[in-house]
Amino acid sequence: MPTLTKQIPRPVALFFIKALVLFIAWKLAYLSFLQPKRVLDGPLTRLVGHSTGQVLDMTARRPDGYSVTMVMDTVYMEGRAFRSPAVDIYRNDQRTLRVADACNGLELMVLYLGFLICFPALLRKKLEFALAGLILIYFLNIIRCVALVEIFIHYNKYVDVSHHFVFTFIVYAFIFLLWYFFTKNLRLNGRPS
Repeated sequence: MPTLTKQIPRPVALFFIKALVLFIAWKLAYLSFLQPKRVLDGPLTRLVGHSTGQVLDMTARRPDGYSVTMVMDTVYMEGRAFRSPAVDIYRNDQRTLRVADACNGLELMVLYLGFLICFPALLRKKLEFALAGLILIYFLNIIRCVALVEIFIHYNKYVDVSHHFVFTFIVYAFIFLLWYFFTKNLRLNGRPS
């Protein structure tokens, strides 16, 4: 009877081994250094919050405009509460959206890049798709935040379902679409796949 490891094709096994090693390395680096010091989260959360406010100001139908404020957010992780900076977006002194570290798109970007790193392909293609994908994911997150503000203002009862289900589905479908285009017509060892 053949063993399970002999049934799994070598490229598939290598992909999953790379993915596991990368996942462990990322989590160790993120949880021990990057997250506590907010090395990536801080700038990205501010950038997403301020960009969302700018897009809302550019598309506002009313002259009252939006204001963006840095605040301290209480975040609960593993049963512990801690304070973390976030960005609030106000319209007429009413908070319409809070962009916290969990909403800045970093984990989605890491997930997207992780696939590219683990998948066998030419470095040039990986770099092109990495740059283009990160930019597209960032802008998709801005569009998501703007849409959440509009839903909050005009269709408030749909905010939770939009935030937790609709936009989650849309963002992950978009990432899968990017992966599809990355793997489409991929040349491995000089041959089309």
